[in-house]
Amino acid sequence: MNLRRLSFFFLLECFQPIDALAQAARAAAALKDYSSVANGLFGNMRTPAALIGGSLVPLGMLGNPPIRDDDSKRMKILKKANFLLSLASLLNQVIAVVYSSVAINKLAEISQPATATVSDLISQNHELAWLGTNIHFLLGLMGFGLVVGTRAFFLFGGSVGKIGLCWGVAFFLQAASIVNRGIAQGSGETGSASMRYASNLFTLILKYQTLVFKNATSGVCSMAAVLVSAYSAFLAIKFFVKGDEED
Repeated sequence: MNLRRLSFFFLLECFQPIDALAQAARAAAALKDYSSVANGLFGNMRTPAALIGGSLVPLGMLGNPPIRDDDSKRMKILKKANFLLSLASLLNQVIAVVYSSVAINKLAEISQPATATVSDLISQNHELAWLGTNIHFLLGLMGFGLVVGTRAFFLFGGSVGKIGLCWGVAFFLQAASIVNRGIAQGSGETGSASMRYASNLFTLILKYQTLVFKNATSGVCSMAAVLVSAYSAFLAIKFFVKGDEED
């Protein structure tokens, strides 16, 4: 009886390493190279960002309504704010193109580790580029909708201008709602858990800014960009609170 029991435990111990090796082999087989998939995801935003950025130049920059002497102080502020909105939207699309282009190049130039999902690959190796591309593309896109609405307002005024402006604002709000729902759904599965960068666009922007600040310490240009952006935010607040000192 003791011999049979010993034989059973001996066989059990022999098969345990084999089972562990089989599990490790299955886990390794589940890992794949998702660099081509990640490349396509970045490309999905790079092309539209370039197209929208190009359309913003004649629409909002070159086509911004001139300030006339008979304009009221409020109208002068609105026209200047519209130019700043156009500029901000354009620059958002430009930096989205920069983020995505560099990420696509790195995905092709550098061997990427095998991961379980494309979400793992992006979160582990390209998180800043992914968040930057998404956030700047979406902000530029929503700003583009507002610029279209304000363009109608400045061109026609009256009822037609107000209708166009309302459509632009409605687009902005609906786009923000769609983005918030998409962010809340997460970005796929990582192992046994669902991956989610944030709960809405605002918290996603905060996460992105945190990553930008962390990476800013590694380069002079990044640190300078953060400082200049902070100073421009101060000037923008001052402009909207006190108005333009030249008026």
